[in-house]
Amino acid sequence: MAGSLIRLFLVDGNPNGLRTVEISNMTIYATIFPRTKLSQFLDRKESTRPGCYILLGNSIEDPDKAIVYVGEGESVGARLKSHARGEKQKDFWDEAIVFTSKDDYITKTQIQYLESEIYRLLQQSERAELANNQIPSSPNLSEVDTAEMKQFLNAIRLILSSVGIDVLEPQRIESDTETIKRELIYRFSVNSAEAKMTIEEDKYIVLKGSTAVIQERPSAPPGITKLRESLVSSGALKENRNKNLYEFTDDYIFNSPSSAASAISGGSENGRIQWKYNGKSLNDMESRELA
Repeated sequence: MAGSLIRLFLVDGNPNGLRTVEISNMTIYATIFPRTKLSQFLDRKESTRPGCYILLGNSIEDPDKAIVYVGEGESVGARLKSHARGEKQKDFWDEAIVFTSKDDYITKTQIQYLESEIYRLLQQSERAELANNQIPSSPNLSEVDTAEMKQFLNAIRLILSSVGIDVLEPQRIESDTETIKRELIYRFSVNSAEAKMTIEEDKYIVLKGSTAVIQERPSAPPGITKLRESLVSSGALKENRNKNLYEFTDDYIFNSPSSAASAISGGSENGRIQWKYNGKSLNDMESRELA
Protein backbone atom coordinates (compact mmCIF):
# COMPACT_ATOMS: atom_id res chain seq x y z
CA MET A 1 0.00 0.00 0.00
CA ALA A 2 1.35 3.43 -0.93
CA GLY A 3 2.05 5.92 1.84
CA SER A 4 -0.46 8.67 2.61
CA LEU A 5 0.22 12.09 4.10
CA ILE A 6 -2.50 12.98 6.61
CA ARG A 7 -2.55 16.42 8.21
CA LEU A 8 -4.19 16.70 11.62
CA PHE A 9 -4.68 20.26 12.90
CA LEU A 10 -5.69 21.06 16.48
CA VAL A 11 -7.59 24.31 16.03
CA ASP A 12 -7.27 25.34 19.70
CA GLY A 13 -4.17 23.31 20.46
CA ASN A 14 -6.40 20.91 22.38
CA PRO A 15 -6.34 17.25 21.23
CA ASN A 16 -9.87 16.83 22.55
CA GLY A 17 -11.23 20.03 21.00
CA LEU A 18 -12.06 20.90 17.40
CA ARG A 19 -9.72 19.18 14.94
CA THR A 20 -9.45 19.14 11.16
CA VAL A 21 -8.01 16.34 9.04
CA GLU A 22 -6.84 16.51 5.42
CA ILE A 23 -5.22 14.01 3.07
CA SER A 24 -2.56 15.31 0.71
CA ASN A 25 -3.69 15.60 -2.94
CA MET A 26 -7.35 14.95 -2.04
CA THR A 27 -10.26 17.35 -1.64
CA ILE A 28 -11.75 15.65 1.42
CA TYR A 29 -11.90 17.77 4.57
CA ALA A 30 -12.88 16.27 7.91
CA THR A 31 -13.82 18.19 11.04
CA ILE A 32 -14.01 16.35 14.37
CA PHE A 33 -15.34 17.98 17.51
CA PRO A 34 -17.13 17.26 20.80
CA ARG A 35 -20.75 18.31 21.16
CA THR A 36 -19.64 21.13 23.46
CA LYS A 37 -17.80 22.71 20.49
CA LEU A 38 -20.76 22.68 18.08
CA SER A 39 -21.13 26.48 18.25
CA GLN A 40 -17.46 26.82 17.31
CA PHE A 41 -18.00 24.57 14.30
CA LEU A 42 -21.06 26.57 13.23
CA ASP A 43 -18.85 29.68 13.01
CA ARG A 44 -16.61 27.98 10.45
CA LYS A 45 -17.18 28.02 6.69
CA GLU A 46 -17.27 24.21 6.53
CA SER A 47 -20.60 24.30 8.36
CA THR A 48 -22.28 26.01 5.40
CA ARG A 49 -21.07 23.44 2.88
CA PRO A 50 -22.76 20.25 1.72
CA GLY A 51 -21.48 17.20 3.54
CA CYS A 52 -22.19 14.04 5.45
CA TYR A 53 -21.59 13.42 9.13
CA ILE A 54 -21.42 10.78 11.82
CA LEU A 55 -22.64 11.30 15.38
CA LEU A 56 -21.01 9.13 18.05
CA GLY A 57 -22.07 8.37 21.62
CA ASN A 58 -22.83 5.63 24.11
CA SER A 59 -25.98 4.05 25.45
CA ILE A 60 -27.22 5.41 28.78
CA GLU A 61 -28.38 1.92 29.79
CA ASP A 62 -25.10 0.29 28.72
CA PRO A 63 -22.13 2.72 28.66
CA ASP A 64 -19.98 0.12 26.88
CA LYS A 65 -22.37 0.07 23.93
CA ALA A 66 -21.60 2.56 21.15
CA ILE A 67 -24.41 4.33 19.29
CA VAL A 68 -23.93 5.89 15.85
CA TYR A 69 -26.04 8.07 13.58
CA VAL A 70 -25.18 8.99 9.99
CA GLY A 71 -26.70 11.91 8.11
CA GLU A 72 -26.17 14.47 5.36
CA GLY A 73 -27.14 18.02 4.51
CA GLU A 74 -26.64 20.69 1.87
CA SER A 75 -25.76 23.00 4.74
CA VAL A 76 -24.36 20.46 7.13
CA GLY A 77 -24.19 22.84 10.09
CA ALA A 78 -27.95 23.37 10.07
CA ARG A 79 -28.53 19.62 10.30
CA LEU A 80 -26.13 19.28 13.21
CA LYS A 81 -27.78 22.18 15.00
CA SER A 82 -31.14 20.42 14.69
CA HIS A 83 -29.65 17.34 16.36
CA ALA A 84 -28.54 19.43 19.34
CA ARG A 85 -31.90 21.03 20.10
CA GLY A 86 -35.50 21.09 18.92
CA GLU A 87 -37.77 18.33 17.66
CA LYS A 88 -34.94 16.39 15.98
CA GLN A 89 -32.65 16.60 19.01
CA LYS A 90 -30.62 13.47 19.72
CA ASP A 91 -29.38 13.09 23.26
CA PHE A 92 -26.94 10.21 22.87
CA TRP A 93 -24.16 11.88 20.88
CA ASP A 94 -21.12 13.58 22.35
CA GLU A 95 -18.86 13.72 19.28
CA ALA A 96 -19.37 14.56 15.61
CA ILE A 97 -17.27 13.91 12.50
CA VAL A 98 -18.17 16.00 9.45
CA PHE A 99 -16.92 15.30 5.92
CA THR A 100 -16.95 18.09 3.34
CA SER A 101 -14.95 19.01 0.24
CA LYS A 102 -12.27 21.72 0.22
CA ASP A 103 -13.26 22.95 -3.22
CA ASP A 104 -17.07 22.83 -2.67
CA TYR A 105 -17.24 20.45 -5.62
CA ILE A 106 -19.65 17.93 -4.15
CA THR A 107 -23.34 17.66 -4.96
CA LYS A 108 -26.45 16.77 -2.98
CA THR A 109 -26.70 13.47 -4.84
CA GLN A 110 -23.08 12.63 -4.09
CA ILE A 111 -23.43 13.21 -0.36
CA GLN A 112 -26.61 11.12 -0.34
CA TYR A 113 -24.59 8.32 -1.92
CA LEU A 114 -21.91 8.71 0.79
CA GLU A 115 -24.54 8.67 3.53
CA SER A 116 -26.00 5.45 2.13
CA GLU A 117 -22.60 3.77 1.83
CA ILE A 118 -21.52 4.81 5.33
CA TYR A 119 -24.79 3.41 6.69
CA ARG A 120 -24.14 0.13 4.84
CA LEU A 121 -20.63 -0.13 6.30
CA LEU A 122 -21.95 0.60 9.79
CA GLN A 123 -24.48 -2.22 9.41
CA GLN A 124 -21.83 -4.64 8.20
CA SER A 125 -19.28 -3.76 10.88
CA GLU A 126 -21.66 -4.62 13.75
CA ARG A 127 -19.54 -2.44 16.05
CA ALA A 128 -22.27 -0.05 17.14
CA GLU A 129 -26.03 0.36 17.42
CA LEU A 130 -27.48 2.46 14.60
CA ALA A 131 -29.69 5.34 15.73
CA ASN A 132 -31.13 6.03 12.27
CA ASN A 133 -34.89 5.45 12.11
CA GLN A 134 -34.83 5.12 8.32
CA ILE A 135 -32.40 3.46 5.94
CA PRO A 136 -30.81 6.12 3.69
CA SER A 137 -31.63 5.55 0.03
CA SER A 138 -28.81 5.25 -2.49
CA PRO A 139 -29.23 7.54 -5.52
CA ASN A 140 -28.17 6.68 -9.05
CA LEU A 141 -24.80 8.19 -9.94
CA SER A 142 -22.93 8.26 -13.21
CA GLU A 143 -20.01 5.90 -13.64
CA VAL A 144 -17.57 8.77 -13.14
CA ASP A 145 -19.31 10.09 -10.02
CA THR A 146 -19.52 6.61 -8.53
CA ALA A 147 -15.78 6.09 -8.99
CA GLU A 148 -15.06 9.48 -7.46
CA MET A 149 -17.29 8.88 -4.44
CA LYS A 150 -15.74 5.45 -3.85
CA GLN A 151 -12.38 7.22 -3.57
CA PHE A 152 -13.98 9.72 -1.19
CA LEU A 153 -15.42 6.86 0.88
CA ASN A 154 -12.02 5.16 1.08
CA ALA A 155 -10.59 8.46 2.29
CA ILE A 156 -13.29 8.63 4.99
CA ARG A 157 -12.33 5.15 6.19
CA LEU A 158 -8.65 6.08 6.21
CA ILE A 159 -9.28 9.24 8.23
CA LEU A 160 -11.47 7.46 10.77
CA SER A 161 -8.93 4.68 11.25
CA SER A 162 -6.08 7.18 11.60
CA VAL A 163 -7.84 8.93 14.51
CA GLY A 164 -8.76 5.66 16.23
CA ILE A 165 -12.43 5.46 15.20
CA ASP A 166 -13.07 1.97 13.82
CA VAL A 167 -16.88 1.93 13.53
CA LEU A 168 -16.76 1.30 9.76
CA GLU A 169 -14.32 -1.60 9.93
CA PRO A 170 -15.85 -5.09 10.15
CA GLN A 171 -15.10 -7.44 13.03
CA ARG A 172 -16.47 -10.46 11.18
CA ILE A 173 -14.77 -11.11 7.85
CA GLU A 174 -15.08 -13.80 5.21
CA SER A 175 -12.43 -16.49 5.49
CA ASP A 176 -9.68 -16.21 2.88
CA THR A 177 -7.75 -19.47 2.87
CA GLU A 178 -5.26 -18.28 0.27
CA THR A 179 -4.25 -15.37 2.50
CA ILE A 180 -4.17 -17.53 5.61
CA LYS A 181 -1.70 -19.95 4.03
CA ARG A 182 0.86 -17.15 3.81
CA GLU A 183 0.45 -16.01 7.43
CA LEU A 184 1.75 -17.36 10.72
CA ILE A 185 -0.99 -19.35 12.43
CA TYR A 186 -1.00 -19.14 16.22
CA ARG A 187 -2.82 -21.77 18.27
CA PHE A 188 -4.47 -21.76 21.70
CA SER A 189 -6.06 -24.80 23.40
CA VAL A 190 -8.09 -24.83 26.61
CA ASN A 191 -10.58 -27.40 28.00
CA SER A 192 -11.08 -29.20 24.64
CA ALA A 193 -11.47 -25.88 22.79
CA GLU A 194 -8.95 -25.28 20.02
CA ALA A 195 -8.51 -21.95 18.27
CA LYS A 196 -6.35 -20.54 15.50
CA MET A 197 -5.36 -16.92 15.08
CA THR A 198 -3.46 -14.90 12.52
CA ILE A 199 -2.24 -11.30 12.73
CA GLU A 200 -2.69 -8.80 9.92
CA GLU A 201 -1.33 -5.33 10.62
CA ASP A 202 -2.85 -4.47 14.02
CA LYS A 203 -5.73 -6.96 13.74
CA TYR A 204 -5.84 -10.21 15.70
CA ILE A 205 -8.06 -12.52 13.65
CA VAL A 206 -9.48 -15.70 15.16
CA LEU A 207 -10.21 -18.02 12.27
CA LYS A 208 -13.53 -19.53 11.29
CA GLY A 209 -14.04 -22.99 12.80
CA SER A 210 -12.09 -22.18 15.97
CA THR A 211 -13.87 -23.34 19.10
CA ALA A 212 -14.45 -21.76 22.52
CA VAL A 213 -15.61 -23.14 25.86
CA ILE A 214 -19.28 -22.66 26.73
CA GLN A 215 -18.99 -22.56 30.52
CA GLU A 216 -17.36 -19.39 31.81
CA ARG A 217 -15.13 -19.36 34.86
CA PRO A 218 -16.72 -17.93 38.03
CA SER A 219 -13.87 -15.40 38.13
CA ALA A 220 -14.53 -14.11 34.59
CA PRO A 221 -14.51 -10.27 34.57
CA PRO A 222 -17.76 -8.55 33.51
CA GLY A 223 -16.06 -7.27 30.36
CA ILE A 224 -15.30 -10.81 29.19
CA THR A 225 -18.87 -11.90 29.93
CA LYS A 226 -20.24 -8.98 27.88
CA LEU A 227 -17.85 -9.71 25.03
CA ARG A 228 -18.92 -13.36 24.85
CA GLU A 229 -22.60 -12.44 25.09
CA SER A 230 -22.09 -10.04 22.18
CA LEU A 231 -20.35 -12.74 20.12
CA VAL A 232 -23.22 -15.16 20.72
CA SER A 233 -26.02 -12.63 20.09
CA SER A 234 -24.40 -11.46 16.84
CA GLY A 235 -24.01 -15.04 15.60
CA ALA A 236 -20.20 -14.89 15.54
CA LEU A 237 -20.22 -17.74 18.08
CA LYS A 238 -22.65 -20.60 17.67
CA GLU A 239 -23.09 -23.65 19.87
CA ASN A 240 -21.76 -26.87 18.36
CA ARG A 241 -23.76 -29.55 20.19
CA ASN A 242 -21.59 -32.38 18.85
CA LYS A 243 -18.51 -30.89 20.48
CA ASN A 244 -20.30 -29.22 23.42
CA LEU A 245 -18.38 -26.07 22.51
CA TYR A 246 -18.96 -22.74 20.82
CA GLU A 247 -17.67 -22.41 17.27
CA PHE A 248 -16.71 -19.28 15.32
CA THR A 249 -18.94 -18.96 12.26
CA ASP A 250 -16.61 -16.44 10.54
CA ASP A 251 -13.14 -15.04 10.94
CA TYR A 252 -13.42 -12.50 13.77
CA ILE A 253 -11.24 -9.48 14.54
CA PHE A 254 -10.21 -8.74 18.12
CA ASN A 255 -8.40 -5.66 19.38
CA SER A 256 -5.81 -7.64 21.31
CA PRO A 257 -4.53 -11.22 21.64
CA SER A 258 -5.67 -11.26 25.27
CA SER A 259 -9.29 -10.38 24.47
CA ALA A 260 -9.26 -13.12 21.82
CA ALA A 261 -7.89 -15.72 24.23
CA SER A 262 -10.26 -14.61 27.01
CA ALA A 263 -13.28 -14.90 24.73
CA ILE A 264 -12.23 -18.47 23.95
CA SER A 265 -11.47 -19.62 27.50
CA GLY A 266 -14.28 -17.77 29.29
CA GLY A 267 -11.84 -16.14 31.72
CA SER A 268 -8.89 -13.75 31.91
CA GLU A 269 -5.92 -14.73 29.75
CA ASN A 270 -2.56 -13.25 28.82
CA GLY A 271 -2.81 -13.72 25.09
CA ARG A 272 0.84 -12.92 24.44
CA ILE A 273 1.74 -15.99 26.49
CA GLN A 274 -1.12 -18.32 25.53
CA TRP A 275 -1.07 -17.95 21.73
CA LYS A 276 1.75 -20.10 20.34
CA TYR A 277 3.41 -20.78 17.00
CA ASN A 278 5.46 -23.99 16.85
CA GLY A 279 5.73 -23.95 20.64
CA LYS A 280 6.86 -20.33 20.83
CA SER A 281 4.56 -17.77 22.42
CA LEU A 282 3.45 -14.61 20.64
CA ASN A 283 5.59 -12.69 23.13
CA ASP A 284 8.64 -14.78 22.19
CA MET A 285 7.97 -14.28 18.48
CA GLU A 286 7.70 -10.50 18.89
CA SER A 287 10.87 -10.40 21.01
CA ARG A 288 12.69 -12.35 18.32
CA GLU A 289 11.72 -9.78 15.70
CA LEU A 290 13.21 -7.01 17.86
CA ALA A 291 16.47 -8.85 18.53
